[in-house]
Amino acid sequence: MRNVQKFGVLSLAIVIFLGVSGCMSNSKNINDVAIEYMEQKYGQTFEYSAPFGNSMSGTHQLLVKCASFPDHNILVDIENFRNENKIFSDNYLAVKYRNDTIAFFQSAAEQIFGEANIFYDVAYRSLSPELPVDATFEEFLADTLVPLSVMVEVKASSFRSKDQAQQLAKYVAANVPRFYLSIMFVNDDEYGLYDEKTHGVHLTTGNFVYCVTLERLSDEIQTRWLEHDWLIS
Repeated sequence: MRNVQKFGVLSLAIVIFLGVSGCMSNSKNINDVAIEYMEQKYGQTFEYSAPFGNSMSGTHQLLVKCASFPDHNILVDIENFRNENKIFSDNYLAVKYRNDTIAFFQSAAEQIFGEANIFYDVAYRSLSPELPVDATFEEFLADTLVPLSVMVEVKASSFRSKDQAQQLAKYVAANVPRFYLSIMFVNDDEYGLYDEKTHGVHLTTGNFVYCVTLERLSDEIQTRWLEHDWLIS
């Protein structure tokens, strides 16, 4: 009888162990799940790059890379990552269309100022999940979830009137529903010398000839001339 009981206990232990080990083998690291999602969605190989943010909010974030854009990190968001009803989103299309975005603003600024430098970095924010995998550049620009943030450097000698800034903002608004746009007019002999980070410092210290920020988060374009608006007639 004791042998039968021992055998029964041993059998139960084996069943429990196999069940637990089976669950463990079936469970996957959330980063691996994210990479599988990206590979299935975009049909190419992705690899883990770096952690991003924190998971306290219930959304797990990470940065990945792919062969198509080896020099750029791509953000992946997983809402409800602890549950079965996970919601995935990413900013792959923003990385894909980064150069097109710069070219778009470059063309627009050159039409008005003749010459300009564009500073733009892809935001680490996921785009609308409704955007199709094969979304066109125009569809990407029209996404309402993530505002584009762009700085334009222009020679001070190219300044004619405040209307130039409004012309650029209206041109952009016809294609981009939400944006933050800064136009910095610098001394001609300093044009092209500084990177975006340095211009950011100049923006806060007033080291420019003229500067305007244009913001569109709704139907209206909010315009603010900074520091030296008293110089502008």
